[in-house]
Amino acid sequence: MGTWDDFDSIFYFNKSFTYDDKVIEQILSNRRGLGNQLFADRLLGLLGVQAVKQLYPPRSNADLRALVNHIVSSALDIHHKQALVYYILKDCRAASDAASQFARRCHLPEKYRLFIEGLWNLDRLELRRAIEYLTEPSIIPTFPDEILYVLTLPQLPKHDDNLAMAYYLTVTPPLASEKVQKAFFDILCRSSVTEAFYFTRKRDESLRRAYLEQLIEFVHKTSPGQMRSQRAMELISLPLDSTEEEWFEEALLRGRAKTLHGAKDTAMMRRFATGKLDTLSTELESLGGKKIDGLNWDALRQSVKNTHTSVPSAGGQP
Repeated sequence: MGTWDDFDSIFYFNKSFTYDDKVIEQILSNRRGLGNQLFADRLLGLLGVQAVKQLYPPRSNADLRALVNHIVSSALDIHHKQALVYYILKDCRAASDAASQFARRCHLPEKYRLFIEGLWNLDRLELRRAIEYLTEPSIIPTFPDEILYVLTLPQLPKHDDNLAMAYYLTVTPPLASEKVQKAFFDILCRSSVTEAFYFTRKRDESLRRAYLEQLIEFVHKTSPGQMRSQRAMELISLPLDSTEEEWFEEALLRGRAKTLHGAKDTAMMRRFATGKLDTLSTELESLGGKKIDGLNWDALRQSVKNTHTSVPSAGGQP
């Protein structure tokens, strides 16, 4: 048998091997589902090749040979090259053990094999199976934000918020981009409004504010019903500090959330919850006398004030 980087040696089981049409279609479909970029594309991009999508998936035996040649002749270290070949062999349904035999023959380090197993399963949208590999302690996190983002995509057929949480808690991705930050924070919001709020306090001020605004918008975009009511009550009961109070009201009255149904009501309910009814903004004063969902804010406000002024003194006198 030839050296590990010889095509005929790698594909000893069928030197004329070509990808099955169904496999090609699955790869293309999954690429579209993953935002037009597979993890295979990212791996092959490390070769410095610009037209990755023309290389993978290969449509013919000649294309496959060209792809393998790009890999084995690249400047990557030997284990990275072997890992990429291992990925390609995983695609070969007709020779299901070809990948494992290649790994044994090359003595591919286990951490490389586990990582490729994880990425290959992600590209096949087998999310739970992928996470079993990608949370292995021996793996050095690579593409952590990109992996987390895929796990947050609700449109994927086997999406599960718990998988994203498990990956985050195990790997602690940096959340370096706004896209990943927003996607993961939506997961936290769906899990618990209160826990999402406490998560914001671990971030710097600008990100804290952005997260709080996202939390407010999330609650107000929840479909009407019991879940929305529960989330709204959690939201107005959060232990906000003075700065967060300002952000909260600003978002509801003048920020992106102001056009959402019930935004002003939420701001007013927060004022009632904290007892801060003396210095209402113009926007909140405009609620006076109006009935919203059967609630007259003027009547409620006056009732609260009367309750405070009618509390008996210490001597028992009114």
